Amino acid sequence: MKHINHKRKLIPLVILAAAALIASISLSGSNQFTGVVEATILPHISEVPGKIVKLPVDLGTHVAKGDVIAIIDKTDLEYSLKQLQLTLDQTRIALSEQESQSGSKASNSIAIARSNYNSAVSASQKATLDYQNAQELFTQGAITKDVLEKSKVAADTASNGVVSAKAQLDNAASGTPAESTRLELEKLESQQEEMLQNLDKYTIKAASNGVVMSKSYLPGDMISPGYNLVDLAADGENYFVFYLPVEDLYSMEYDQTYDVVSNGTSYRATVKYIDVKSNYTPKDMQTPANKNRKSIKVKLLLPKDCPLKPGQEAEVKI
Repeated sequence: MKHINHKRKLIPLVILAAAALIASISLSGSNQFTGVVEATILPHISEVPGKIVKLPVDLGTHVAKGDVIAIIDKTDLEYSLKQLQLTLDQTRIALSEQESQSGSKASNSIAIARSNYNSAVSASQKATLDYQNAQELFTQGAITKDVLEKSKVAADTASNGVVSAKAQLDNAASGTPAESTRLELEKLESQQEEMLQNLDKYTIKAASNGVVMSKSYLPGDMISPGYNLVDLAADGENYFVFYLPVEDLYSMEYDQTYDVVSNGTSYRATVKYIDVKSNYTPKDMQTPANKNRKSIKVKLLLPKDCPLKPGQEAEVKI
């Protein structure tokens, strides 16, 4: 009887041990997640409108940071810059005369200002007429919206030139024009600086070393501001992306490291991105740990020498 009772006591212990082993196996598998490697994609967006005159990269091309990705036609801006330079030169001459003039020299300054004003009016009338013609051509479908916008900018610029020239004429006639002309000169110099800065925007350069992943345009195409020319996959910035259940988020912090495993080889990766919005795990990344559960997208930065390629699957245990 004692021997039988001893067996009866052992049976619950065996059951408990088996249950603990099953729970241990279940728990060890519950924190394993499948993910995929993604590259850091850098879009190269145009800030200016115009015709693409050069696009010296092809899909798969490796480029270095600073290499030219595209060149957009800047003829119109260069022309406007030359015209502004002429206005600056004239304004500097006028200021010099105003500061040194006395008596009869005032009339000469007025004559120069009047001549500049007449020239500005003539240029504005032509630019306005060109814009009106462009509107008609656009309505007929003969030109693009970008060409129409350029024509409008030219008309507006010419109109502003009239206002500026009129102010100079009024200052010359007032008898105390020097200070106002000096202010006008500062304004023109500021405009020149802005235009020179915009000139650089017509050449788009690679933001990083990397590989060209996509091209949205070809040489000869027109592009508008805000549109993407090229996508570049940056070198050495691949991420392992997986979905972590919301309730497990407390266990993860930025700059923590985890082992990403593929084909038996592990790579130490660092937490660099945790999404703020939850959603359901995509089907191709579902495991028993996150299936049909609200999850958070997490990105781990892989080491630079990691051979895993974008699109390749791997696993991580949290």
